[in-house]
Amino acid sequence: MSEANSRPADAPAATAEAPRARLRPSLAWRYTRWELRGSLGRVVYWVLCLAVGVSAVVSIAALASSLDGAIRREARSLLAADLAISSQADLGEELARAVAELPGGRSAELRETVGLVARSSRTPGEHGGARSLLAELRSIDGPYPFYGEVELEVLPRDGAAERVARTSAELPLAELFVPLGDGDERPGVLAASDLLNQLGLEIGDDLLVGRARTRIAGVLIAEPDRVPGLLSVGPAVLLGAEAFEQSGLGGFGNFSRRKTLIALEDSSTESIAAARQTLQAVIGDDPSYRVETYEDAQPLIREGLEDLEEFLGLVALLSLLVGGVGIAQGVRTWLSSRLDAIAVLKCIGMRPRELFALYLGQAVFLGLIGSVIGGVIGLLGVLLVPIILAGLVPPDAIRIWQPLAFLRGIVLGVGTATAFALPPLLSVLRVPPSRVFRRDAEPLPGSRALDALVLVALVVAVTALASWQAGSLRIGAFFFAGVALTVALIGLGNFALTRLAQRLATERRSFWLRQGLAAVGRPGGGTLGALTALGLGLLVLLTMALVQEHVQDELAADLPTDAPSAFLINIENEQWPEIARILEEGGASRIDSAPVVMARIASIDDRPADELAEEREARWAFRRELRLTYQRELPADNRVLRQADPDALWGDPRPEVSVEEEFAREIGVDVGSELTLQTGGETFDLVVSSIREVDWQTFGINFFLVVEPGVLEAVPQSRLAAARLPDGGEQRIQDAVAQQFPNVTVFRIRQLLDRVVGLMRQLSFGMRVLGSFTILAGLAILAGAVATSSAQRGRQVALLKTLGMARADVLRVFGTEYALVGAVAATVATLGSLVLAWFAITRGFEIEWTWRPLLLAGSFVGAVSLAVTVGLLASRRALRVPPVEILREN
Repeated sequence: MSEANSRPADAPAATAEAPRARLRPSLAWRYTRWELRGSLGRVVYWVLCLAVGVSAVVSIAALASSLDGAIRREARSLLAADLAISSQADLGEELARAVAELPGGRSAELRETVGLVARSSRTPGEHGGARSLLAELRSIDGPYPFYGEVELEVLPRDGAAERVARTSAELPLAELFVPLGDGDERPGVLAASDLLNQLGLEIGDDLLVGRARTRIAGVLIAEPDRVPGLLSVGPAVLLGAEAFEQSGLGGFGNFSRRKTLIALEDSSTESIAAARQTLQAVIGDDPSYRVETYEDAQPLIREGLEDLEEFLGLVALLSLLVGGVGIAQGVRTWLSSRLDAIAVLKCIGMRPRELFALYLGQAVFLGLIGSVIGGVIGLLGVLLVPIILAGLVPPDAIRIWQPLAFLRGIVLGVGTATAFALPPLLSVLRVPPSRVFRRDAEPLPGSRALDALVLVALVVAVTALASWQAGSLRIGAFFFAGVALTVALIGLGNFALTRLAQRLATERRSFWLRQGLAAVGRPGGGTLGALTALGLGLLVLLTMALVQEHVQDELAADLPTDAPSAFLINIENEQWPEIARILEEGGASRIDSAPVVMARIASIDDRPADELAEEREARWAFRRELRLTYQRELPADNRVLRQADPDALWGDPRPEVSVEEEFAREIGVDVGSELTLQTGGETFDLVVSSIREVDWQTFGINFFLVVEPGVLEAVPQSRLAAARLPDGGEQRIQDAVAQQFPNVTVFRIRQLLDRVVGLMRQLSFGMRVLGSFTILAGLAILAGAVATSSAQRGRQVALLKTLGMARADVLRVFGTEYALVGAVAATVATLGSLVLAWFAITRGFEIEWTWRPLLLAGSFVGAVSLAVTVGLLASRRALRVPPVEILREN
């Protein structure tokens, strides 16, 4: 930047104003323009450091706002009604009457479950692929949907072979579900195109849905209340209530859910609230039923978005704080070149606080510019989300203009720039006016109280920004503590590097290596900011990568050799012998089965369940049906922890029940407690005879409650089976079960885990893209540190070349310095990520830790390579200046 004695003509001139003249805004603006025009390189550096972080913050906030806005815009469509009642059982007489009596109300009944669908042997043509698969079934009884449309493809009535697109508004679903007549009594169903492709079917072909033989009436494209792209167990099938009853898949023991959709003639918010209140009054505290309005549509998605926004928002904030480190470093370097000008301004009467305000205003102004640019980039970056997360985020849900997200980025960016500029700006107060005459004049004494106040202000500001971003003061405080600890560790690494470099520089024989080490050890070399930035960025990326790889590998790994690979549900007792034979002949091993009884807890030690539900955290255990079994011997993966004394139970007429340890703690029972269950219209008083530990990781058949035999045999029940299917024979066995026992559903664990892994890989890629913003900010800081010291490096290059060093050797000197910066950042980040990832993996996910040498080595080499590349590119200006020019100037 130009020195004070060589300022341009329009620079503010020293005048004869009184020594205590105030700094006028016009004069401050003229001086700021002069400063910025002479420091374009530093301005670009500041803006780049801040814009990277702000763009990440705005992208996350804009994405969350877009998706939330899409949910709100389509709220009624996402519920397909004004309000709905969700349950696992039918409404009951009183509640059904309340629904029917709602003013102007219309209703539709939905039932959702999972079951096997199969290709019929009557279907013409050869098909060498799967003959059955697991599908998500939904039955409709009534005018569904009330809002939104079901998109489908059907064959035209004129007999043409080409499909045409239709909606439920143009072609009511009820017309598609009824049989065609004239000898064709098959009810119609709508099936997703994935199902047709996998089973080799076309419109008009047979589709076996459980026990029902149906006709594919059309291709299901989209449903208003089904969010595409989320994890599902199989393709969707839409069918009528009659076909669903024929299928037998909604019977006892199957996992099914009911939903009653309600539309009101007066759909105002007040009318919907009144209807909800009416229904809730009938339901009372019964947890089996849940009433939701369109404003509550897709609660799991909303909660998931909030949690994801909180996590990703903090990752984005970290990249912004890294940019703040760059701001602090840039301000310090900038002010070190303005000391003479500051001394002159003090000599002509400008107060120290006015100078402080002047330079703070410049920092805020540049922070505003960087925030605006970063905000614009962030809004544009949202358009890339549907590409990065293809299939998870629909493009039409994205709205690029999100003013609140943009404003959030501006506030966070300017706040970060201001907070991080404060500590280095204190040097303005300590510049002695005598520096005008003597450059080696000692700095003015500083105030320790002021230093402490600024440090406290920085801590409070960063904590406040983090708390605002996370929506929680506690999370913000923990976030700041974690960042501060990491920065402290990186600072120790920088200190150790400096000392080591100073020592090794005198011991190396290689001249260029000795000079490179000396450059790192040089005070004021600007390595701390680059180390902090790169270290934080790499720490975030490496920690996420380690956790994600462990979780994905755990899910993708082969199941334990003694674990079942498939479960069969909804088996009728008389069907089990033949199903067991199919499994054995198909080569299955470790075949196991157990009866399943559905029951509710009525009381514990004579205290009713409703009363206990208000006291215990596990309210769900008292408010829904539980699946339990009866067995003479406990499974091998169960270990008894405590059991009653046989003498104490001698003569006790109550049957015995064994309770799983964690469940016993949640419901408040122990050995000797009385547990009363209701099932099949009967009540059973049981005594807890043992508390046991279950190893759930074996994937075996296990239950919270195991009752002794001879008690529950007469109540309604089904059977659950598990087996390890042979590799390559899973589909064959599933097809055989589907053909002979269509009511039975087969869950293949490997198939479900593969779906989870695929979803995780998509999400992890998006998270790593976001984490890379922190790396970019770190590289920008490194480039800025090199560029802002170009004059100093130019003198170093001139001296080295004068002493006879070739350009290649100068590059080696600089490369050594930048490589060491990258190496220390990578080392500290690797150690930190190993600690964080180890705790998350072994304590949070309870997964066995395994070393990832390739990932660790790759990140180390990548960090060093990036540091060297960026550093050398930023050094081009210093390398291009002829030595004679620098020697002449100095």
